[in-house]
Amino acid sequence: MVNSNRIMRYLVISVLLGVIITGCSQNKNAMETYVIEVTTFKYKKSVTADAFWSEDARIEEQYTSQQPGFISRESGYSENLNEVIVVVRWKTKEDADASMAKFMKDTSVKTFADMIDESSMKMARYAAK
Repeated sequence: MVNSNRIMRYLVISVLLGVIITGCSQNKNAMETYVIEVTTFKYKKSVTADAFWSEDARIEEQYTSQQPGFISRESGYSENLNEVIVVVRWKTKEDADASMAKFMKDTSVKTFADMIDESSMKMARYAAK
């Protein structure tokens, strides 16, 4: 009986410590900063939606997701604005800068870049906290 009480107490304490430690590590991760890059643009009128979204998926898989510091990427379309939004999360501003500098020179993204109406393109970066 004494041993079972001691074992039960040990198990309860172990579970509580596990919950506390897990909670602390999740809070630490939630406080880490990263960069949110938001780009909006229209694709050229000569480009079909199917061609654009196919190329967008290729760029995410073969280019953006392979860059150092990449966290995530998503894109969407607003019918009301006739506008594409691309949101990329980067570990640091330097990672975002390096990717953009490379993007502008990389021939593997030329087809995608040529689909964008450059006059409609806007980009902003935000520090997430």
